Amino acid sequence: MKNIDVNEIYTLFEEIKELVKAGNKKNTAIQPEIELPDLSAITELSYKLDETIGEIRKPVRTEHHHIFTIASGKVFFGVITICIALLLSSFVIYYQRKEIFTYRDNNLKYRYIQMQGEITPAGLINLDSIFENRRDSVKKIRQQVE
Repeated sequence: MKNIDVNEIYTLFEEIKELVKAGNKKNTAIQPEIELPDLSAITELSYKLDETIGEIRKPVRTEHHHIFTIASGKVFFGVITICIALLLSSFVIYYQRKEIFTYRDNNLKYRYIQMQGEITPAGLINLDSIFENRRDSVKKIRQQVE
């Protein structure tokens, strides 16, 4: 690198300073040549953006479709499980219903015996046969007890 003397640098700055002063005295502004961009593309994009915003603001109806096919393993096993659970609950309800009717009959027998005051073993057998064979007589007993 070449060493430059300080006097040379000073001289260069003085020359630049004189050129700037001369340019200011003339008052001529330097106008660079600037090419203006094509603004038609911007207006076109702005118009498209406005259309898109308008489309977004419109309510959209969404339709959901659920398809359950027996070919799907999950659906098949789900249906089988539900059917088994329904069948089991039907059996349980049937047997509980029978037990409830038995409890009702026993309750009615107990109240009938209390109403009579006492009962003999033959009377108890007769009462059981009435409840097993003659349901129309049970209605009469129910009316008497109530």
